[in-house]
Amino acid sequence: KLEFDVNMTCGGCEAKVRQSLQQLGVRDMTIDVGKQIVVVETDIPFTKVQEAIRSTGKIAVLKGFGSSTGSAPGVAAAVSEISGRSGIMGVVRFSQAAEGACIIDGVIDGLQQGHTHRLRIHELGDLSNGCESTGDVYDPEPTGTNHRRPKRYGSLGEIDVDEHGRSVFRRTNDVVKVWDIIGRSLVVCSQNPSQAQRGDVDSCARLACGIIARASGVAQNPKRICACDGVSVWDERDPPGAKKKLNCRLLMNLSLDGKCLHGNLLALSGVLPDEYHEFFHRGGCVTAFKSV
Repeated sequence: KLEFDVNMTCGGCEAKVRQSLQQLGVRDMTIDVGKQIVVVETDIPFTKVQEAIRSTGKIAVLKGFGSSTGSAPGVAAAVSEISGRSGIMGVVRFSQAAEGACIIDGVIDGLQQGHTHRLRIHELGDLSNGCESTGDVYDPEPTGTNHRRPKRYGSLGEIDVDEHGRSVFRRTNDVVKVWDIIGRSLVVCSQNPSQAQRGDVDSCARLACGIIARASGVAQNPKRICACDGVSVWDERDPPGAKKKLNCRLLMNLSLDGKCLHGNLLALSGVLPDEYHEFFHRGGCVTAFKSV
């Protein structure tokens, strides 16, 4: 499920949004004009659903995804905002489905077509030295101890890149559990054609990364005003006095034992592609695993 705040004010707005989503192929949707909420259940990537709503001229802000119920309420969804060299930028979301599979849904820009790009969960959420300090690929069960498992836990596979350097993907993973990866990091790495042909996975160069943080599930985030700057969800793309650049504040504090970092994702503002202007993560907390 995907939950959007949409600035609808009348029945005509609802009709336009419904028609646009139906044309995209969405059949299961709930639209509440009074609460200005649209909830859809679909396997279409969130970016395409968001674009369909915005094509009606309305603002659509993704504020919850996954499920509001489940085997582990409150930790059934996570998000990673990744960035790296040469302007690589992306948002990847993880949602624990009721049947046990993890849904991985994301969009990444700035990649180089023709290279092989892999998505991996790394064991540490330590970005003090960029992606190089995130440790190895996360695997609670070391390779070789389970011969029935063909790859490491954190190896999420390859992602396709279009001619514009963008990758949009949605996939399911039967191994990953959201509550096991919060506080770790998500890394995008790249191999040139010759490296990929040799099958040398360890030669994958780390391009971009981000900490995996807890995120809101459906109906878990009623906020429409950010407590840190007073900007509403409808105005956050152009808040008063905002500079025309990314301004993402991540406040970090060492825990008492010094073994991890604890931070609050406080604000995201500036000029970015629409997919990155999300509201649900404001005020969310992340505990990042850090080497000692």
